[in-house]
Amino acid sequence: MPIFSNIKIDNVKSLQAFQILRFGAVILTNILLAKSGLGIQEIGVYETLIFLGTGISFFWVSGLLKGMLTTYPDLNETERREFFVNVFLVFCGMSALVVSVFFLFKNAVIQGLTNYENLPYYNLLCLYVLLNTPTFLVEYIYLLTNQPRKIIGFGLYAFGLYVVAVILPIILGFGIEGSLYGLIFLAITKLIWTLVLLAQYGRFRFNWEILQPYLWLSFPLTLNILVAGGAEYIDGVIIHRFFDSGAFAVFRYGARELPLALALTTAFSSAMIPRVAENLQVGLSEIKAKSQGFMRWLFWISIGLMFAAPILFPIVFNPDFKDSALIFNIYLLLLISRVLFPQTILIGLKKTGLILWVSLIELVINVVLSLILVQIMGLIGVAVATVIAFACEKIIMILYNYFILKISLNAYLNVRMYVLYSGLLMGSFLLSLWLTT
Repeated sequence: MPIFSNIKIDNVKSLQAFQILRFGAVILTNILLAKSGLGIQEIGVYETLIFLGTGISFFWVSGLLKGMLTTYPDLNETERREFFVNVFLVFCGMSALVVSVFFLFKNAVIQGLTNYENLPYYNLLCLYVLLNTPTFLVEYIYLLTNQPRKIIGFGLYAFGLYVVAVILPIILGFGIEGSLYGLIFLAITKLIWTLVLLAQYGRFRFNWEILQPYLWLSFPLTLNILVAGGAEYIDGVIIHRFFDSGAFAVFRYGARELPLALALTTAFSSAMIPRVAENLQVGLSEIKAKSQGFMRWLFWISIGLMFAAPILFPIVFNPDFKDSALIFNIYLLLLISRVLFPQTILIGLKKTGLILWVSLIELVINVVLSLILVQIMGLIGVAVATVIAFACEKIIMILYNYFILKISLNAYLNVRMYVLYSGLLMGSFLLSLWLTT
């Protein structure tokens, strides 16, 4: 890729750039949807479809991908090539199984998880999820084969066309249905990309001896992500139960962390897992050094957005979404926990069972607080519960690392910098709240 030929790009930076492209595409799509002339109820339908589609796949996809990062370094060259193909088969099988269940129990899913009696375009959503899910392997194959520039190239293709696939059909008058067809076409092209990549780097031989330890390792990770990430979807169900689809759209537009922060920290954590698995001390040093490199400016951006969000939301989206700003500001506080990486150490050391139990605790805290606070504070109560629960999860893992694994927080975090910027972010939130109420 000539455009990046003079820029030094490693796996961490490329995966971070990939995540930035992902979240940037989602935000741009949201902005264009809000400006497209669609009513807030129609946007609510789209958000509900994406909510359901992501909800049936995010946990096992993420768990299997993280399992790849820990399993791959221990394999020889031949096993690595077979590993890619076997993981692809697992993804295809899981995708078919989950979508089949989702399709067969259509009415139960729609009426149980949303406030719709009959959700439009549900069948198209199922087809999209079926075709798109196996393509999540692409960036991880590039990551594990040390091809950072190709990660960015794929991201530019996938997320650039994502925006086009959703928005162009609406501009042409085909509505949300046209957007779903656009996404299905994009998924087909990404699936072809995946197959070409497997033909180049894979070896087509089923190998249960490789799959068995991989699946055994990935299973608790999958449960962990289901429990931890499931809180977001339980929040969505709670919102649907207490409010209409318009309020759900308002919540979804605000209930997003700073995309840059989420992209950078998620990618950074994934890229550091193999480093910790290979050499703990080197991994700890890299986590500390590299995290403080982006921590400072992530906090300053978040502080600025605390004051800008109440002004920008009605302008960038439309006045219907002005109430999303406060929810967004609450979610910005997640950065205080997000820049902590005790989970990276635990996954790298294969302590996946502990992570599962911690996530269960987080889920219970989140659900209980959400049900209480939504009745006291409305939409923002659900957001507050999320911030508190996520902080509890990180605190428990930090304490485990310290007391059980004898790994101090200072070994992988610049504590002084962290405390200073966390205090500034909390102060900016309170000041912004005072200025706008």
